[in-house]
Amino acid sequence: STCSASVTVLDVIAPVIVDCPANISLNAGASCTAIATWDEPAVTDNCIGATIAQTTGLPTGSPFPLGTTNVTYTATDGSGNTSTCSFTVTVTDVTAPTIIDCPADISLNAGANCTAAATWTAPTVTDNCSGVSIAQSAGPASGSVFSLGATTITYTATDGSGNTSTCSFTVTVNDVTPPTVVGCPANINLDAGANCTAIATWTAPTVTDNCSGASIAQTAGPTSGSAFPLGTTTITYTATD
Repeated sequence: STCSASVTVLDVIAPVIVDCPANISLNAGASCTAIATWDEPAVTDNCIGATIAQTTGLPTGSPFPLGTTNVTYTATDGSGNTSTCSFTVTVTDVTAPTIIDCPADISLNAGANCTAAATWTAPTVTDNCSGVSIAQSAGPASGSVFSLGATTITYTATDGSGNTSTCSFTVTVNDVTPPTVVGCPANINLDAGANCTAIATWTAPTVTDNCSGASIAQTAGPTSGSAFPLGTTTITYTATD
């Protein structure tokens, strides 16, 4: 008689992945991508014949897009046991947009109503990543009427990652128009009296100006109603805005 029995040895031990890369963080470059490189992991197993291969994500040395990409390696032995190793490659946009052709400061002379209209060409924007925009964030719009003094105009550019840049310039309106004296008295000729003087009277002139705040005052000579001596006396009024 014979008796037979079989002994079956099964491999139930999963392969071990060695040196799985750590998570990688990179800043996006000019093309809104970043090159990520790493040392690929290796595999050991209790039995010969284990292999390892990348099963998700881009290979090392590839340009990675903005955001987070998962990279996975899977090790498989001859008995079909598997192990996985995963890490992330995160590309962040930290580059602020670039504003192009920010207008220079503008200086204007005030007109008849003490204002001036200012116009300019709005700046544009470029960025390493798509989705950037620019908008005026302070001051009146181009073509507006500006009052006397300096007004700051600001444009703000924002990209899809929230990075911002600003561009500012000033519109300055200057009053260079002198005030106008109205009703300046004509020259006065008088005959001297018994004491060799004569009383002269006149109506003081007034002033107008393109801007408010102008004033006029007598700055030389006796006032109206004074007794004037023999000869010629000059009376002067000065208007100041």
